[in-house]
Amino acid sequence: MPSEWLPLGLTWLEWVRGVASLPEDPVLRLAVYSAMSLGGLTLLIMVQVLVVSELAARRERRQVAFVAEWRPRLVGWTLAEEAPATAPPLRRREMLWFLLLWTRLHRQLRGVARERLNTLFFSMDMTGAVLAMLDSRRTHRRLVGLACLGHLASDRFWSDVSPLLEARNPLVALAAAQALVAMDARRAMARLVPLVARRRDLAMPRLQALCRQAGPAAVTPPLLEGLDAAAPAHRERLAALLGTADPARVAPWVRRCLAEGGESEALHCAALACLGELGDPRDHALLSDALHVDAPRVRFAALKALRRQARRDDEALLTPHLGDRDWWVRQAAADSLVALPGITRERLEALLEACGDRYGRDALRRAMAEGARP
Repeated sequence: MPSEWLPLGLTWLEWVRGVASLPEDPVLRLAVYSAMSLGGLTLLIMVQVLVVSELAARRERRQVAFVAEWRPRLVGWTLAEEAPATAPPLRRREMLWFLLLWTRLHRQLRGVARERLNTLFFSMDMTGAVLAMLDSRRTHRRLVGLACLGHLASDRFWSDVSPLLEARNPLVALAAAQALVAMDARRAMARLVPLVARRRDLAMPRLQALCRQAGPAAVTPPLLEGLDAAAPAHRERLAALLGTADPARVAPWVRRCLAEGGESEALHCAALACLGELGDPRDHALLSDALHVDAPRVRFAALKALRRQARRDDEALLTPHLGDRDWWVRQAAADSLVALPGITRERLEALLEACGDRYGRDALRRAMAEGARP
């Protein structure tokens, strides 16, 4: 409050009067001038902070009032059969607030309500404002615009969104990818998969989520093409998307990759996970061979994949891994033994007694107590 700063201002004036008679020594005079300058600068910064805080508080109050007014309208219009013939005009500063509210409501609704929101969007002629946001230098405006176009899911905006897939900002590039997937999944994957190999700044979990959203039918063809043509350094990133492709269609490439060897651990693990998902008994030998790889990460992936197609005679294959030096491998081997088809409690007790590794016995005892995990 201004009244709170009044005593401080009076104190400042008294201090100025006290230093009105400057000392004759140049060094002392410079010190006085420096102190006065610092004091004035401090006051200016305090005033700036107060002004900025007040402006932000006013803007927040206006936004809260806008949301309180417009949210019931939007909800009501989603329940109506037709969009309103005329909607209240929006000020320029209210455009962003409206689009934020529209996207938030769009995520909460399903089915016909979403279609009505899209109809309302076009009836209010918001297209121009959203397309203008794509050219903004402010990242948050570009993200809002891309979110709106993604919810509309209309390929008429493809040419407007597609260039942003090459944006230097990874957040903008991923938002553009999400909007393109919503418009045309197959076409988007044909653009996105080659980009995955080249750009390491794009977060892999987000890319995998986009591939799952697009579906195996859209992901598999460009992924196979990229895996065949990519350099070894790029192939590892593409292999991380194998879990989102159709296992039956990528299995030939995976089998060839495992048979040739020489691939990185990450690619090896992704290939094993793909064969495990497929569950083809013909891959049993490949999975068994991977149990003897030096890398514990690969052995763990092989055990997880083998568990999906385990046979009763795999006991001899799994038992030695109870004494593996890696904790995760021991736990996976114990879980696989407990999950073997036809194995009895008595046989598990015998394996427990015969196990010479203390940590392996602990792993098997834990797996027996918990039962086979799905």
